[in-house]
Amino acid sequence: MRSIRIYMHRKWRVARWRFSKFVFVAFGIGGLSAGSHRDENLLGPFEKPQPQELRITRERDRFDEKEALNGALSSPEHCARVPNGLWIEVNGSGECIRYYTHGFADGENSVALVYFSGDVMLRTSKGARHISRAYVAASPMKIEKDLAAWSAEAQRPVIFLARPGIYGSSGDHNLRRRPREIELMSRALDILKEDFKVSSFILAGHSGGGQIAAALLNKRSDIEAAVFSSGLVSVKQVSAYWEYRREIPGKLLDDATTYYDPVDEISNIRREPMPGIYVISDPEDRSVPFYSQLYYVRRLRSIGLNPRHIYAHAAPPLHHLLAEHAKRAASLLAQGQSEKDVRRALQEIDLLRVNP
Repeated sequence: MRSIRIYMHRKWRVARWRFSKFVFVAFGIGGLSAGSHRDENLLGPFEKPQPQELRITRERDRFDEKEALNGALSSPEHCARVPNGLWIEVNGSGECIRYYTHGFADGENSVALVYFSGDVMLRTSKGARHISRAYVAASPMKIEKDLAAWSAEAQRPVIFLARPGIYGSSGDHNLRRRPREIELMSRALDILKEDFKVSSFILAGHSGGGQIAAALLNKRSDIEAAVFSSGLVSVKQVSAYWEYRREIPGKLLDDATTYYDPVDEISNIRREPMPGIYVISDPEDRSVPFYSQLYYVRRLRSIGLNPRHIYAHAAPPLHHLLAEHAKRAASLLAQGQSEKDVRRALQEIDLLRVNP
């Protein structure tokens, strides 16, 4: 009886919010359908983004919060003025994808490390969209400074590839997780591989960036290793987790059926030679549930792959931010260090956090 009551309650809840969405969108009623005209730092759950031309951000300029919420437009001519901008077309439409680098030598670069950031768009319990504080504090100079430190640690060249709609790339961050985002990132890597004469890549992806790294691991044969921290590597599992944890059912906020789930194509991961795969998780993760990462690891093992699953400690209350762990692991793998060395280094990070 309890399961029937839960089922009926969920059905009624979806129907009620579906009707509310229709009213809010059709008649432009304030409240949930509104946001930006009341507060530029919010976008209502049913409010349509209003993209403008991509602002060219330089050096100490902070990235635009409103732009990250609404998306940004570009063109081949405009992109030519963006520092390290790549005009890339997918399915007849293009985006200006910006990248940041450090440590590349003239001539051949056998291995390069690539970092994919997590999502910067968050939702309140009522579904309103806003941008993380960390993003608002970021700038091209800060990214380049972080890359210089990462390159020095890894003793290899490194790349920060800006996802569509954020960190200086055009596009709409509202449309993340779709195959188009992944294809844009893959084609950008193709160009950088040729320009910098790179033979193979080591990928590091945090949270939503982990989905992109896992997708590229499925699709490319030049990935030497991939490291995921708090990774969104099992999209269907996570979408189901979040479906009823907000006031508005998730299916009314976004169509999760259009997402790319890396689990669906793990059989395409190359076998000879087998890439190194490291999944770093905090079992108390409140953003991307731990069991979804465990599910990914088990699926990889079920088809004969050998992922390493490392438990780590992220800061409370979310227990989610482990990007530093991913970068450290990628650095050590680039130097040819062993799994034991990687585990020891990540434990040292955890100990320093507990006993600074």
